[in-house]
This record gives sequence, structure tokens and C-alpha cells, in this order.
Amino acid sequence: MSTNPKDLHPKESSETTIAKSKKNVDRSIRTLMQEMEHENTLVQDSPSSRLQKVLKIFRGIKPLFAVLSTLPLIPSTWRAAIVMFVQALDALAIAAPEITADFKAGKDLAEQQ
Repeated sequence: MSTNPKDLHPKESSETTIAKSKKNVDRSIRTLMQEMEHENTLVQDSPSSRLQKVLKIFRGIKPLFAVLSTLPLIPSTWRAAIVMFVQALDALAIAAPEITADFKAGKDLAEQQ
């Protein structure tokens, strides 16, 4: 039996890809879960801190998205949507420092007066 993904059926190819990626994805998710345990859930999040939390979660599950976007078992349009989602979050992650620096609590209320 060949281990070349191109020679395999979608199911076998997907299983091979998952097996090769499992350690890395599991490690990334475990790290994320440990980091999230230390989050203070008693304090109400500001929009800026919510954005930072979403980006932290994204960074932790990005390896999972990378695997999902390559699995031939998943329809190509779904894989393309996953790729677009990852690209959008990557762009947001790049812009996040600028966005959070521009955010000032109550700024929109002050502008309305």
C-alpha cells in the first residue's frame, strides 16, 4: 500500500494527513487550554480584550484549521472557506495592535455629544 497521499483514496489520504498532524495539533490545543485556564473570567471583557482572546484562541487552533483545509474528504468548497477564514483572521491578527491602540472606552459616546 502506498503512503503517497495522491495514490490514496480521500478517506485513506485524510487519515494519513490526520495521523501525521495529530501530535502538533494536540500540542497546540493543549497549550491553548492551559493558557485559557489562567484567564480571569470574573472581569468583564472590553472589546479590545475580547479581540485579543479570539486571536489567542485562533493561534491555538490554527494548526487544526491547516489540517482541515487539506483533507480531501472535506468538499473543496468547504476547504476553500476554511482557508478564507484563516486568511481573514491572520489579517485581523496583523491589524490587532493598531485596532486596540485606537480603541478608547466611551469614545463613541463622547463623539455623539
